[in-house]
Amino acid sequence: MTSALTVLNRELVARVIFPPQMILDGKVMPAAFVLRPSINEEYLSVLRIAVPTFNQDMKKLLYGRKRSFYGFAVLKVSEIHSIELVEDGNSMNCKVLAVDNEHFHSHAGIFIFLNNEQITGHMSFECLAKGGVQSHLLLAIRYMLAEMANNALVAF
Repeated sequence: MTSALTVLNRELVARVIFPPQMILDGKVMPAAFVLRPSINEEYLSVLRIAVPTFNQDMKKLLYGRKRSFYGFAVLKVSEIHSIELVEDGNSMNCKVLAVDNEHFHSHAGIFIFLNNEQITGHMSFECLAKGGVQSHLLLAIRYMLAEMANNALVAF
């Protein structure tokens, strides 16, 4: 894991939304919360809104890439931390942790844990130890995060 500093429950974070894979008909899709296997992604990147460099970091992010952006979703850290799903003896939850990044000082990540073990992008559904149950929990986490994102979506 990259960092151990938990972001406070009272904070808000922003997840940048890219078309077309993350948005459909103005709705954030669960695909916006997939840990990419191609880079063995360890966490879902977000920016901490309360950090003084947030606006500067957002501008750098938006203008420093050759991708189009739809907007960003504002998520309550307390809601992310409250996610805990249990099924057949398996527990899955999320933590928002600060991530050191010299280019984006407000950078943080939504980390996903299965039975207190961090999930990464290389852990595809087929690789999870108990397959179906754990895959179901991971899909449910994605849908819950997408639902939260749709509650406060800011389009550009």
